[in-house]
Amino acid sequence: MQPDPPQPGFPQYGQPPGGPAPWGQAARPKPRANTPAAVIAGVLALLAAAMLVWFVLYNVFVATEANGGLSVISVQNMVSGVISAVVLVIAAAFTFARRIPGAWTLFGFCVFYVVAVFVGMPLVWGTPFSSQVKWLFSFDDGDSTAMALMIVFCVLAAVAAAIAASVKSHDRKG
Repeated sequence: MQPDPPQPGFPQYGQPPGGPAPWGQAARPKPRANTPAAVIAGVLALLAAAMLVWFVLYNVFVATEANGGLSVISVQNMVSGVISAVVLVIAAAFTFARRIPGAWTLFGFCVFYVVAVFVGMPLVWGTPFSSQVKWLFSFDDGDSTAMALMIVFCVLAAVAAAIAASVKSHDRKG
């Protein structure tokens, strides 16, 4: 005697919907972020985080010695640089793990950091946009060099993360 065929819309043999695949059948592979693009995006994000650490260290050692102590701008630079570097490292780790939401998160943070440096900081401190761009790409001090390289790495990481999240691949393991 053969069992009744499964009815549409009802789980077979009391199995919850979306449960494990029946014996002898392979589970449907999960979509993952594209491997080469995810690795490239993660490496670029780690390089951007290293530039943020460089920026923080510049503010700790050079800016505080020049001013004779901590200024409000130096403290803001140090705190925001450390938080931004940690967030980039975490998003890079999820991107390395080929998680699609992690790649989109990395994309969002990279775009946010570029916009924040170009638009947000001049608005907060009242700096003209032309002066901000001149400072960023003058490469005269360590802090402007670190921020310019961070912008370059973030733009490249954002592009690679968007590609990694958009071009999905499927694991064969399930």
